[in-house]
Amino acid sequence: MAISARIPVGLDTNTFIPDFYSKNVLEAVKKMLVIVPIVNHSYEAELQKGEALYIAKTNTVTATEVTIGTEGVVKNPFNTAGVILTIDQYYEAPVVIDYMSRRQSHIDLRANAELESAYALKEVIDSSLAALFDALSGGGGYGTDGSAVTDDVLIAAVEELDEADVPPVNRTWVFDPSVKADILKIDKFVRVDYFAGDTILTGMFRKDIYGAPMLVTNNLAVKSTGNVGAYLHKNALAIAIQENMKVDRVEQPLKHQLVINTTALWGVIELQDTFGCEILTRKS
Repeated sequence: MAISARIPVGLDTNTFIPDFYSKNVLEAVKKMLVIVPIVNHSYEAELQKGEALYIAKTNTVTATEVTIGTEGVVKNPFNTAGVILTIDQYYEAPVVIDYMSRRQSHIDLRANAELESAYALKEVIDSSLAALFDALSGGGGYGTDGSAVTDDVLIAAVEELDEADVPPVNRTWVFDPSVKADILKIDKFVRVDYFAGDTILTGMFRKDIYGAPMLVTNNLAVKSTGNVGAYLHKNALAIAIQENMKVDRVEQPLKHQLVINTTALWGVIELQDTFGCEILTRKS
């Protein structure tokens, strides 16, 4: 029986307390954005102005045995192509709030609009880095699109970076939730996870996987059935944000509205191709 059926006719007219509206806003569900903090940011200070930065690279040279009476062959550690980091990503996320709604609402519409506008930009920035995963290690990688990530896949990725002399520190796994589920089925990782008592950081799996933290996000690029994850060192990719979340609040009284517009200007580049490899995931 509906509750209205138990109320005498006419009693509910202008006698009950009106509906209440919460002052708390239920925010839109947001993806974990984890890639930006784990890549190289060191070039941002050099790109305050201009559209591109040329980054010189070195190659290894080989020592040779001394031959008495013979001059050694001169080595050139700079005989390799450099990298050009171009600032070519320019995005905005304008939001409009009309004066009537702002005046009559009991929640802070402007503050919530600013949060959503800023998140929209952060998501695009993170995605621009995720799009580079597919080209790491010459476009080669591990795992099968649409299939579970196995322990052998993880070990093969570690072996590749080890053989490329990539430093063991500052490496990170970046995966989607399907890989987290796959790893929870691997006995040795489940046991470590179950008995661990340390705190889980935002976006992180509880324990390091072969010496590197595992970050989980829904913001990876789609391959086909699954996504393109990665195992990478900090210097595999670089980002330079020239204009970081600039917020303009423009009153438009003749239109009876306030425009909140967040803009960002940045560029991303692959620095060291061998410092990472793609890992294909089970589902997108």
